[in-house]
Amino acid sequence: MRHEQQRNKAGALAGVVMVALLGLSLTARAQQSEPPQPPALSMRAFAMLTPLRHAAFAAQWQALLNEDLSRLRDAPERERVRQRFVWAQGRVMYPYFHWRDAPAPGALQADPMLPQLLRDLPLHDPAWWPLAEVQAFWRAWLHEDARALMQKDPSLRRGDARWLRAEVAALHRSGLPRIHQRELMGRMLAEYVDDNGSQGIDGVVEQWRAMAPPAADLARIQAAIDANRARECCHESAVLREWQGVDLRVHVLEPRGAAATAALRPAMLWLHGGSFTEGQWWHSPVISAALQEQGVLVLALDLRTSTRFDTGPLEQLSDASLAYEWLQKNAARLRVDPQRVGVAGFSSGAVLALMLATHGLDPEAEKGRSPSVKHYPAAVVSLGGCPDPLNPRKDGWFRRQVERVAPPERFSPMAQVSSGQPPLIAFHGTEDEYCPFDDMKRFVTAYGSAGNAVELVAIEGAPHFFGFFHQPGQARVRASLAEVLKRWGWSTN
Repeated sequence: MRHEQQRNKAGALAGVVMVALLGLSLTARAQQSEPPQPPALSMRAFAMLTPLRHAAFAAQWQALLNEDLSRLRDAPERERVRQRFVWAQGRVMYPYFHWRDAPAPGALQADPMLPQLLRDLPLHDPAWWPLAEVQAFWRAWLHEDARALMQKDPSLRRGDARWLRAEVAALHRSGLPRIHQRELMGRMLAEYVDDNGSQGIDGVVEQWRAMAPPAADLARIQAAIDANRARECCHESAVLREWQGVDLRVHVLEPRGAAATAALRPAMLWLHGGSFTEGQWWHSPVISAALQEQGVLVLALDLRTSTRFDTGPLEQLSDASLAYEWLQKNAARLRVDPQRVGVAGFSSGAVLALMLATHGLDPEAEKGRSPSVKHYPAAVVSLGGCPDPLNPRKDGWFRRQVERVAPPERFSPMAQVSSGQPPLIAFHGTEDEYCPFDDMKRFVTAYGSAGNAVELVAIEGAPHFFGFFHQPGQARVRASLAEVLKRWGWSTN
């Protein structure tokens, strides 16, 4: 889970662009006798300026560039080129990020002046290609061009791997030298398989093979594809739904331990993380294995993600609700107790679990209809969830996705707490950098005040992704989960 550990899973519509936004290192000066001054122009500064209206953003963004260029006037040209490409990347990304975070409704509008603004930039000069800032610019450019292509080409709005296919189409018309296109395409494929799996990418792989990439790159990506597809082996799976020509499956993971042989077993749906943008059914930081060890059958889902299907939280709410119904219908065959079927999730999957705990099961959520009678899962487990996705401190992507069909508050866990909701346990790092611990404390207080059984397990000093690498936190999750399952009557191990 290397890439999932590296990326912000709470606020990204485009995983590729967010890598550039959150992970870009901006060294502005060559080694000097004095410590180098940090650049004024950076992606951190960009994030602070995107709420501004276009004219104000453009003026301040240009002023930051001018400040850097003035400071670097005696530095090697390479350093000035770096900052010019950072400036260009910001101009490319601004329309989307401003639209996403703007409080007023309205359609996303591209900047018609952008080609003119970029005309003096050495976009295709191979001398500058090795610079990280140049490649980050191109990834941002391709992503935004892919957005435009998806709006124009109906074939890109159907099927699997939509954003990958659209970005490859944008790459082919980018004007970049073939060798650079081949390099970027290989990188896109490697990242995509790591974060999203290998479904729906065979056509893109064949295009890349036709460009004659190095044998070592071919072998590495084919090995990743083979390893990903091998995960489909040796467990029961079934088609949950066919959606626009793509099968979405449920994966039945049998429990372990003495309770596994019980006449009736409890079961949990597993909802993976990935900012609703990426992720795979088998991505699990610790909870799935811990549940299986306690005799709980786990049903891991293929959720519709933005990268694969250009979808959002409501589509995943529909997927999870449909999977819950599927499990109820197949409970007898799977020896599952229909009164002990819960949901568990990490990060955006935990947000989804909290939505199921408060909004309720809703197979038609993407249509914006509110169920006349609310039905809830039997229990809920959250690991690093954001219970208040409409919090002004968060980005506006959740709101933008939801407001298309209904008032966003209808789907916010914090806004939908009421009595009669299921028992819930939340594991949360006190240093969570994406889903603030204080938000979860407020949610748990409200949830308990409404008369619901709830427990917050604070993982002291742990960040958002503690479930993947923080051994003390993992041990705490296993121990606390075992205890709460016994209290719920779900485990006799």
